[in-house]
Amino acid sequence: MGSDTDTTTDTSSTTEQNTSTTDPGTTVEPPPTTTMEPTSTSTSEPTTGETTGTTTTTGETDTSTTTTTGETETSTTTTTGDTETSTTTTTGDTTDSTSTTTTGDTDTGTDTDTTTAGETCGDGILDAGEDCDQDNLNGKDCVSLGFDSGTLSCAASCTFDTSLCLMESCGNGELDEDKETCDGDQLGGATCESEGFVGGTLGCNDLCTAFDTSQCLTCGDNELQDGEMCDGTALDGETCESQGFGGGTLGCNDSCSGFDTSQCDPCGNDTIDGLETCDGAALGNATCESLGFGGGPLGCNATCDDFDTSQCDACGNDEVDPGETCDGADLDGKTCQSLGFPGGTLACAADSCGAFDTSGCDPIPTCGNGQLDGDEACDGDQIAGGATCADQPGGLFSGGDLGCKDDCTLDTALCISGDCCQVDDAATGCELSAVQACVCGVETDCCELGWSSECVTIAVEQCGAQCGG
Repeated sequence: MGSDTDTTTDTSSTTEQNTSTTDPGTTVEPPPTTTMEPTSTSTSEPTTGETTGTTTTTGETDTSTTTTTGETETSTTTTTGDTETSTTTTTGDTTDSTSTTTTGDTDTGTDTDTTTAGETCGDGILDAGEDCDQDNLNGKDCVSLGFDSGTLSCAASCTFDTSLCLMESCGNGELDEDKETCDGDQLGGATCESEGFVGGTLGCNDLCTAFDTSQCLTCGDNELQDGEMCDGTALDGETCESQGFGGGTLGCNDSCSGFDTSQCDPCGNDTIDGLETCDGAALGNATCESLGFGGGPLGCNATCDDFDTSQCDACGNDEVDPGETCDGADLDGKTCQSLGFPGGTLACAADSCGAFDTSGCDPIPTCGNGQLDGDEACDGDQIAGGATCADQPGGLFSGGDLGCKDDCTLDTALCISGDCCQVDDAATGCELSAVQACVCGVETDCCELGWSSECVTIAVEQCGAQCGG
């Protein structure tokens, strides 16, 4: 084919030299090298379908030879001293191995990477169709993508993650649709429902890069959240009974906004359904009176198949029912006389039927029965309040025996007024001040000259003094 040999001496300082290998068909220009003392020799042999490249450096000398065979590329770098030795072999589109050998102060490492086409995301190498790969962001940052600042990263799908990129316009309440997902309450028409939730209030995060769904409702997870009346089996303690039904199984509707009472017993819904006689307050116009009672509130039993008459009042139907003393005109054969009154007209208490009304009966005489009744002052030897002669009004008596008349009023005939009836030369002939004042009011001499027989007469006849004993 032909052979060319080119020897070049460059001015370079390559204590450690990097060697890059390029796939067939791709040309990479080597970086310029400068050396003060070393000599670099490069030899290229004719290409006959394969190329072999070898680089040898002694001390600070770099020698490179490349040989390529078919689609296989082999690159060898050997360094003595502070020199790095690298061998790379590529077969087809695959890089089989890379070897680095260091003698002296040189690190030695071996890295083998086998990549299959279509599975390159995550290898840190930017391939076709990838925005980025791990830390390789292809030179991009938040600003180059149109944001004002922030930190750009790469997602696991090898696409840009701009969640930490910032926009100065975020928070101004105006949606920049080219750069913002939302801004404050500007959501671009999105709702919790459009985001796959059953309801709730959609918000926007602080970076304007994503929606805040924390207040959206996740109906169906059997957990009761704010805004939900129930959720699956989470019924907040409610039952068919607490909802006004007779029993059954309470459920929750599909939107968690209300209870499902389809499996509850309709008895208790205040509507007469099917074969029900009544239901709660629904009585079909029936009343205690229409059922033969005198009055009272009619109810419905717990199974809705009969009325509850326990609060109905039988009084008023003119029939003495069990527990009643009388009912209207039915006095159960009783009269005023049979109850001990002299006469009169007996009636039944209209409000309870539990007692007679004796207001129309003649009063029963009680005076003379030896018992204090009503407003009697006395009866026989019974004196109301233990009264005495000295207790009587006017202060006319100093002692004696208080008695009782036949009409049960007090009898003072046996009460006495002490010395008021005794003649005395002294001007104060009566120890009772009330009598003394009365007599002196009639005759002043009784209080100035002495208590004469005339004064005694005035005391008895005009001032109520009782002389006895």
